[in-house]
Amino acid sequence: MNILTKRITSLSTISLFTIGSIIGGTVSFIATTQINHDAEIGSSQYNKEVTAEKNKGIKKLLAEGRYKCCITNPCSYCFSDPDHQNENLVCGCLESIMNGEHPCGECIGEILEGNGNPLISEYFATAIAEELGEEYLSTLKQIIADKYDMPVDRQL
Repeated sequence: MNILTKRITSLSTISLFTIGSIIGGTVSFIATTQINHDAEIGSSQYNKEVTAEKNKGIKKLLAEGRYKCCITNPCSYCFSDPDHQNENLVCGCLESIMNGEHPCGECIGEILEGNGNPLISEYFATAIAEELGEEYLSTLKQIIADKYDMPVDRQL
C-alpha cells in the first residue's frame, strides 16, 4: 500500500468514527430523553413542568412585547396555536378587543368568567359579539356589567 492510500484509509476511518460517534451520541441522547419523557407523561410532575415551560415562554414574550393578552393570566391558546400568530405578535387579543374584533376562544371564555383585564372591560361585549353575533350584544353587555361592575350604558 502506498502512502496516499494509507492516508486516505486513515482519514476515512477517522471520518467514519467521528460521524458514527456523533450519530451514536445523538441517538443515545434522544432515546434517553424519550424514555424519561415517556415515563413522566400523565404525571402531575410532568404537567407542572410543561406548565412551567409554557409560562416561562409567555413571560419572555410579554417582556419582548410580543404577547398582548386581554385576560389577567395570559391565555395559552395563542402560545400553542401557530395559525393564530404572526411574525411580530404571538398573542394580539388585547389589540383585537380594542379594535372591536374578537379575541381567541380561550380569552372569550375567561372574559365571560370574569377573568378579563378590567381596564378594558367596556370593549369586551362588542368585541365578543363580533364573533358570536350582534343579536347577543345586549346579553353580553349584561354579563360584562355583572362580572366587571361596568354599567351597560358605559360599554361601547
